[in-house]
Amino acid sequence: MATRWSLPGDDRGAVLIHVALGVLALAAFLTIVADFGLMWTARRQAQNSADAGAIAGATGLGYDDPSDYTNSGAAKQNAYLATQTNAVWGQAPYVDITTNITFPLTPLPDCDPDGDGLSQCVRVEVFRNNTSFNPLPMLFGHIVGRSSQNTKASAIAVVAAANSSDCIKPWGVADRWEEADGTWDPTDTFDPAAGDDYVPQGELGPQDPGTGWVAPPYTPNHYGQELTLKVGSPGDSVNPGWFQALDLSSAPDSTCTNGGAQCYKSAIAGCAGGTWKIGDMVPKENGNMVGPTDQGTLDLIDMDPLADWDVVNQQIIGSCANPANYTCAQPGYTISPRVVAIPVFDLELYMATGGPGNGTVKIVNLLGFFVDHFDHGTVTGYLINKKGTYKPGVGGVAGPASFLKQVLLIR
Repeated sequence: MATRWSLPGDDRGAVLIHVALGVLALAAFLTIVADFGLMWTARRQAQNSADAGAIAGATGLGYDDPSDYTNSGAAKQNAYLATQTNAVWGQAPYVDITTNITFPLTPLPDCDPDGDGLSQCVRVEVFRNNTSFNPLPMLFGHIVGRSSQNTKASAIAVVAAANSSDCIKPWGVADRWEEADGTWDPTDTFDPAAGDDYVPQGELGPQDPGTGWVAPPYTPNHYGQELTLKVGSPGDSVNPGWFQALDLSSAPDSTCTNGGAQCYKSAIAGCAGGTWKIGDMVPKENGNMVGPTDQGTLDLIDMDPLADWDVVNQQIIGSCANPANYTCAQPGYTISPRVVAIPVFDLELYMATGGPGNGTVKIVNLLGFFVDHFDHGTVTGYLINKKGTYKPGVGGVAGPASFLKQVLLIR
């Protein structure tokens, strides 16, 4: 016959208490493991969303519209869309485009190096919390009276000046100077004896553009200005847009085995010329480069033949880089391949060392330039921002003079 066991009433109560305590301990353990794990996973996802938003916003500010800080501008729209496509625990985070996507002035060295109130930074905040009516769920927390939990994240990205490019064009353009009468147009020539003055950017201070080109958001600026580049010859007078043909074959990563017309043409059509940076001295091509200029430019335009410049809105339209249009012949472009980097040389040094055909070409700036059309050794286009790179320990560009930008996540 089976034996039946029983416990005194007090002992049964003690067992029930221990069982209850065990359940609570297990619930607490599950809450810590599962719900805290959920929170930290969501926290990482929220940070990814904020990071993506800040980078997208700075990209819009740097390359699409450098002076539009409005809710409808490229910076805020890009930032908002990036946050909404980077979900936090399966749901888009809450972001108020007015208050959670902003343009901070601090940290000062990065966001407002001039102290003029024109931010170069985009700050993005994302939320999943009760205040925003989208809190994170609790898997086991309801056992201990918790039904939801909160998380948030923020990030700051900066549009910084770049000082190098791995794809410059072999056109050393004379830097901008100040005419004695205050004008500066294609009929002018650089004549210091007549009172023309040239000051390279940075000479009067790290953030001084000198007499050179000025980029947004600084005003007035030269963004969208039409500029006709003219292939120069020895004996020419230097006028606006005059350029010295360059031999880029000496760059360590150049794909040209030697200089000459073929290398020059290849560097126009593609990226054969390698990486060059501020402060570099560049060898010259002194032959007649009118034909190779036209041929290389035609090949470049053919890479994105339907792209055009909208002079009203100061932007590129019809480019193959926009997926809504079509795909570029060489995929991977996020901006038209007709947006190129052109080096600007120190005009004072060039003239002092021999002038057209003979002077020393020292790069003092790099301009973004949309190639619009060409005609017998001239190339006409518009100044625009372009992506560049930063190399520490070499020459820099004053912020107001920088048309080559890089986007960096700083917080």
